[in-house]
Amino acid sequence: MVRFVKQLEGITPYVAGAPIELVSRRYGLDAEKVIKLASNESPLPPFPEVLEVITRKFNDLNRYPDSECRDLKAALAERHGVTTDELVVGNGSCELLIWLSLIVLEPGTEAVFSDPTFLVYEEATCARGAAPVKVPLMGFANDLNSLAAAVTDRTRIVFLTNPHNPTGSYLPYSDIAAFAAGIPEDCLLVLDEAYNEYAEQPDSQDGLKLARERANVVVLRTFSKIYGLCGLRVGYGISSRQVKEAIDKVRQPFNVNMLAQAAALKALSLEDRLRERRAQNRAGRRQLYDGLAALGIGYVETQSNFMLVDVSGLSTPADDVPEELMKRGVIVRPGRPLACPGYVRVSVGTGEENRIFLERLAELNNG
Repeated sequence: MVRFVKQLEGITPYVAGAPIELVSRRYGLDAEKVIKLASNESPLPPFPEVLEVITRKFNDLNRYPDSECRDLKAALAERHGVTTDELVVGNGSCELLIWLSLIVLEPGTEAVFSDPTFLVYEEATCARGAAPVKVPLMGFANDLNSLAAAVTDRTRIVFLTNPHNPTGSYLPYSDIAAFAAGIPEDCLLVLDEAYNEYAEQPDSQDGLKLARERANVVVLRTFSKIYGLCGLRVGYGISSRQVKEAIDKVRQPFNVNMLAQAAALKALSLEDRLRERRAQNRAGRRQLYDGLAALGIGYVETQSNFMLVDVSGLSTPADDVPEELMKRGVIVRPGRPLACPGYVRVSVGTGEENRIFLERLAELNNG
């Protein structure tokens, strides 16, 4: 029998939202009528200009991509006022989380993060043989005082999402800056800003300022969300040169494929178009807020493209709601695996998708 490393024993594999094709086959539904609101994806496809760039690159797929992502880094550096030596590009921001764990965590060290939060933090920590230190949320938000109290001389990394996943809550960056000032210089503070472009707060870009000012702060962003490029997997990190050089020692060559690099570069040039997508997301959130209120169903207000919906008071048992919605062609994320029992996490869809979700949810409240 193969001997696996002991660290695997405490790790539960990440379970993604069910794909549309699987739900369609399982319940005998028309795939074109199944809507997926489970994975915090954009309901909109990539911009047409991005699709054109991808198509033109097809004939070059016999070549390796640029292992350094030079063009994309140059554009990101100009956008964010940093140098290319302070940028690293990954196969989605999840790959960056794994790299950061690789360069600072080992047995006997600790990682601090909220509970609940993005499940990959704990997986990456345990895979390194380090100890996860989980700090309960205060309500639905990161509790910075308790997180700070959890940091010890064994702490090597603190993971902090803003907007928070899975609740969608948002912390002012003045509070995060004060928190960062108390983190030891030999401990990384990772600001996971995967949903940053959806946040509509005036200080939403101040995390980048922190990364420029503090050598132990890393900011992660992704093209998977508002840009609609989940399927290509491309994210990036802004950090000190020291952190970037450490990551390069564990980064595999050619880690970001050619199509992803070309698509992200083009998408970045269309930044003004994001206003349209933010406006649509804002309208979708309002539609869900109003619809849920009309049904007498609670929810958590969000600064992202997803929200927690309280299904504990429905006539259908809360743990059965995700399955019952799937039978009706609506895929949502169960709350219990996210440490949010009694809730489901719902992505903001198109106006039509939101309407269908509300209708199907009302059916479960009248059973």
